[in-house]
Amino acid sequence: MSKDNNVNDTEAAPAVPEGQKDSLSSFVATLASFSGDLSSLTCPSFLLSSVSLLEYSQYWGDHPKLFASISKGENPEERLLNATRWFISTLYGSYSSRSTTAGMEKKPYNPVLGEQYFAQWTGDAETGDTVLKAEQVSHHPPIMGFHLENKKAGVILEGHCGQKSRFAMPAGIDVSQTGHAILSVPQFNEHYLITLPNLNIRGMVTGRPSVELSGTTYIVSSAGQMTTIEYSTKGYFSGERHSFKATLKPIEGGSAFYTAQGVWSGVSNYTNVKTNATSLFFDSDMDKSVAPELKPQAEMDDMESHKLWSQVTNAINSKDYSTASRVKAQIEEAQRALAKTRKEKGETQADALKVFELVSEDNDETGKAFQQLKNKLVEAVGVKALKEDDTKPHWRLRE
Repeated sequence: MSKDNNVNDTEAAPAVPEGQKDSLSSFVATLASFSGDLSSLTCPSFLLSSVSLLEYSQYWGDHPKLFASISKGENPEERLLNATRWFISTLYGSYSSRSTTAGMEKKPYNPVLGEQYFAQWTGDAETGDTVLKAEQVSHHPPIMGFHLENKKAGVILEGHCGQKSRFAMPAGIDVSQTGHAILSVPQFNEHYLITLPNLNIRGMVTGRPSVELSGTTYIVSSAGQMTTIEYSTKGYFSGERHSFKATLKPIEGGSAFYTAQGVWSGVSNYTNVKTNATSLFFDSDMDKSVAPELKPQAEMDDMESHKLWSQVTNAINSKDYSTASRVKAQIEEAQRALAKTRKEKGETQADALKVFELVSEDNDETGKAFQQLKNKLVEAVGVKALKEDDTKPHWRLRE
């Protein structure tokens, strides 16, 4: 298996390529006049990131040792602290790494229905292996399903994520992430509901987009505790971009037992409220992400991301944007033809899935855990705390 560093493009950020400035201006003008979800718009190829959005699921596993450490907490409070630290560690890769290494955020390919992504992090005798399986489980609306597991540590993450985007004045995009993740630690019979942050994409006019997080997310434990994470786009808490403040306390009220704050893309500290002792929480510079291991492309199925988009990726990396646009359009047109065929046969999107299956929440352990934790969250914070698609679907890994 090979290490995959493809998502973190280390090439220095170029200016808008010659010959593409008119394309950028036209795209920004289209954004400003478009009403509704922007995911249906075609982005100029020079703004594409040369990876599929489905591959972004790998960021859940960026720090496999932190993921495995969740089950090592001696009590529910420590396990929630460990889960919160791991979650914060995933944010840099997910939302800031490309701006840091390449100088700008680019738009990933929209995954096609049934597209697959598999990755593994081989650990040592203490940590164990961490395995990721992901699939695009819906195209309308676009939703990815993911399953991350470390069997030795006894930690499982599963869930789904979608995006709804809209134009934001003066020239940006606001993205509301729908869906959730459920973290399970079977040895303690604990489940954690994790909600997803809002994204604010700015810098479209200059052709150098970047992402900020905003709003509030939650990690709700079945043991009766909850982490509340507040994000600031203007450095309200620390005077720096990418700031956050986390409070860990009983979900039914009472005093916090831990707090954490700092920069989610850099350094943060946490405080044990009882002892007033402050220690390092997470440092993205010191604790570098671990690249996942992938199969050689020759061994991949045609629906695996790297193989499916390989010709588009090669063209973008060669700055052959016309070829990239043409091949990308061919892939998308082929998918429209498949969708038409499914409709004629009376099939649904679920019939196209190979890795995940659509199930009823009432007949699935994780689905039941989600319902219970969702109710606790809504009681504590309100209905706006969780953003789900109207149909409230639930997928699980096929056995």
